[in-house]
Amino acid sequence: MAEGRENWAVDELLKAEEEANNIIKTAQKEREKKIKEAKVAADQEIAVFRREEETKYNQEILRRFGSTKEEEELERKTKAEIDKIYADYEANKLAVVDMLIKRVIEVKLEVPRVVKGQFEQPQQNL
Repeated sequence: MAEGRENWAVDELLKAEEEANNIIKTAQKEREKKIKEAKVAADQEIAVFRREEETKYNQEILRRFGSTKEEEELERKTKAEIDKIYADYEANKLAVVDMLIKRVIEVKLEVPRVVKGQFEQPQQNL
């Protein structure tokens, strides 16, 4: 009979251990499930926060630097000015080249007045 009680006690301990293991496994599964749910919730909150912050950032950029319409207008004006400068260059380049060639080829053999004036004035002894 003593042996029956010992077996019964061992059986009870094994059942208790098995139940404890089942409780632990269930708790671990629940923990993993809650961690996954928390991660999903955090990702959603991060996405909402990111959208809000990006909206604020874009509004601040527009407030500080103007709208894209202003940028397009400035780019259009700048391109028009560059085109005008290029057109002026094309229109005047031949005249400028001719003037430079003429100045280089035509040499005046007279002394400029400025230089004559310096020689005509008496030299002062220092």
